[in-house]
Amino acid sequence: MVYEKYHVCFGGDEETRKSNYSDMVNKYYDLATSFYEYGWGESFHFAHRWKGESLRESIKRHEHFLALQLGLKRGMKVLDVGCGIGGPLREIARFR
Repeated sequence: MVYEKYHVCFGGDEETRKSNYSDMVNKYYDLATSFYEYGWGESFHFAHRWKGESLRESIKRHEHFLALQLGLKRGMKVLDVGCGIGGPLREIARFR
């Protein structure tokens, strides 16, 4: 299904939109996530940069710092209640 079919101005109708809302929402977030990852990578965050350090290195360093501050240990369960795509938590998991 194409996202546009859910909008009246593109030939869709309200009944189709209502009956397939979960498909429409999933397609929207798949599309939005692709744009976000293209523009910002796996993280929408920023961290202070040290001289000569890349943006990605600064973010990775800060995520490692957070893992240490939280005292995370192997086997612990962590819930990521964010509104991103999980990049920071994946890096924290790799680090710990």
